[in-house]
Amino acid sequence: MTLDTDSLQWRRDYVATAERFIDEDPVPFESDEHGELLSVKHALYARILTLFQGALLLIENDRQLDFRSHARGVIEATIYLLHLDQHPEFIQRMHDDDFRSRFRRANLHLNAIGENADPESIELLEDFVARGLQGARAVELSSLLAGNHFERLYRSFRDISGDTAHVSMTSLWKHVKEAECGVNRLIVHPELDEIELIHTRNGLGISVIIATLLIMKTKQQTATWDDFSALTERYRALVGARVDEASEGAR
Repeated sequence: MTLDTDSLQWRRDYVATAERFIDEDPVPFESDEHGELLSVKHALYARILTLFQGALLLIENDRQLDFRSHARGVIEATIYLLHLDQHPEFIQRMHDDDFRSRFRRANLHLNAIGENADPESIELLEDFVARGLQGARAVELSSLLAGNHFERLYRSFRDISGDTAHVSMTSLWKHVKEAECGVNRLIVHPELDEIELIHTRNGLGISVIIATLLIMKTKQQTATWDDFSALTERYRALVGARVDEASEGAR
């Protein structure tokens, strides 16, 4: 099964409206710190729209498993945006997490370099590694929505991770079907069952709506408010969800 025509059209219309939204005048900032915060928030929204458009292209071509994986990325970026909106100081933890990742990669590359490597590259890596982790801690996604109104988004993220995105026994069985003769038949693009498709569709839709509401808070005005409001009403009618929670929780 795949998404119905109305659901697909809603996604196309949302993409078109979001593109008009981001093409509006840039948002002014009051200081360098405020400017960085705005930039990170808007970059998260750009990532969300990138993956959302990718998910649309995939489901239009009946690539259901890939659609579900892209939805996971949208939900993850929305979780970051939600936490950053409520805790602006979280931006430093994001810097720490990025530094920690680069430090570990530098160590891996340094250990893998052979004798014929460029001495300048070796020196750069050694200097970087010599700085140490400097107390940088990794971001724990599971803690970002603790007690938050949208804590269920993390449960959706974990469900998709466990049965789709990660290499796990659960996800691998989607690619195998036992034939009548007892021989396994491999499935390259497995279909989602009805529950999986509904949960993916709903998680993706509510995430992009929440993200848009959060980014709208950074702008003084937008010509797309009425269009997004109409799209939210259509979403409510399509999935029977109480999207009012998104508006209340994001304010």
